[in-house]
Amino acid sequence: MWHFTKMLRASSFTFGTYTVDAARSTITFTYRVEFQSGRIRTYTDRLFFEGVSPELWEKVPKAVLEATLQALLLMIGINYWCVLPTNNIRIEGFTLTREQARFWDSLYLNGLGEFFYFNKIDFHNLISFPYDDSATVPRAARFEPPKRALLLNGAGKDSILSAEMLKASGTPFDFFAFAPTPAHKRIAALVGAKTITVKRRRDSQLGWITLFLGISSAYPSVSTFTFIATLLAELLGYNSIIFSNERSADFGNLTYLGLPVNHQWCKSSEAEKLTNDYIQSFITPDISMRSLLRQYSELEIVRRFVRYPQYLYNFTSCNTYFWLPRIQQLLLRTNYWCNSCPKCVFLFACFSAFLPKKEMINIFGADLYAKKHLLPLFRRILGIEGFKPFDCVGEPEEMILAMHYAAQCKEYSGEPAMRLFEEYFPPDYNFDELARRVFADDHDEIMETRPDLYPEVVSHLSHL
Repeated sequence: MWHFTKMLRASSFTFGTYTVDAARSTITFTYRVEFQSGRIRTYTDRLFFEGVSPELWEKVPKAVLEATLQALLLMIGINYWCVLPTNNIRIEGFTLTREQARFWDSLYLNGLGEFFYFNKIDFHNLISFPYDDSATVPRAARFEPPKRALLLNGAGKDSILSAEMLKASGTPFDFFAFAPTPAHKRIAALVGAKTITVKRRRDSQLGWITLFLGISSAYPSVSTFTFIATLLAELLGYNSIIFSNERSADFGNLTYLGLPVNHQWCKSSEAEKLTNDYIQSFITPDISMRSLLRQYSELEIVRRFVRYPQYLYNFTSCNTYFWLPRIQQLLLRTNYWCNSCPKCVFLFACFSAFLPKKEMINIFGADLYAKKHLLPLFRRILGIEGFKPFDCVGEPEEMILAMHYAAQCKEYSGEPAMRLFEEYFPPDYNFDELARRVFADDHDEIMETRPDLYPEVVSHLSHL
């Protein structure tokens, strides 16, 4: 075992080639690893773009297309480099400027913070993208796509709320989805938006190495989606890429070897600005990316989302769903909740702030406040002990405020999680101050008695 593990240590990692097959709308990326044993292995990764006709590739200005493909080569490669890391990084077909290399250093470092933590990897002096101070990169090319938006369909409440906001503003948009599931298709049908699909095939060899080494995977998925969406925008004609990342994504988990680790870093405002600046500086200034929900906390998003009750039995925000066997996903006709993960606990609390207990149990299939085995998760998400779980959950003050609103209706009185909450957050706790921080605006509209918050929602749900 020890000898085999040693053989898997990389002495160099080369970002190799990218090849476009316009007839099949496929891109092939190659990565070459030289191991300390002297063995050399090439890994291949492919993206498949559905509904992109061959002639569209010819219409994209060459400078724009090449810059995008180069960025995609480096972005997709993060999945291979993190498993076989080495500071001897090489790029085969092009050269980076110092500024470009600094961007990729930052994206890899911060985007892999959770990966380094779980796998106990010392990242210091490990990430060093090569650059040439004399290299000149052509200025970002002008590109004039139609004024319409490409919105990531995550099948959850966030992208649905963004879609409704775009519809209300009269902004034309389409969804895009990466390896879509039945849940993605169900949401697209309910929203009434077309979905552009991208699929990916990773090198199977890497999976075996990851399994053998026992490496936990955690990589910046939203960053990957951004560069894929940039290419889609060029091919199909969009000037704006929209995500639905919330303000709470800026709140991290812990510090590891001096590095702030944030499970949601790729959704953060820092990552968003860095990536948008890179696209506009090195690819084209005529395509931008941003989050439509950046100003909102998770609890604020839920407060706005429940005003669209037609989605309450259809959205999918539990990440466990995406790991279910395909046949099980196909058989599910409504949303899925594992009711065991941090995200289920957090969102149960958030929705319980605005919906009656009967509807909560109908939607989630269980009363999570009554489950004693979930108390450790409640403690962590409330900020009572430990650090925020590695999942897409909000800040402690959002959880505190959500449970406060749920407690007011007395429907959960005496249940384990509610007893825990009331022990640490008595009635004289300054909940009004929390509300001012959590809600973006009109927080005074939050009524003191939660059951009366949205009677039209309750009325609609009673007929479902």
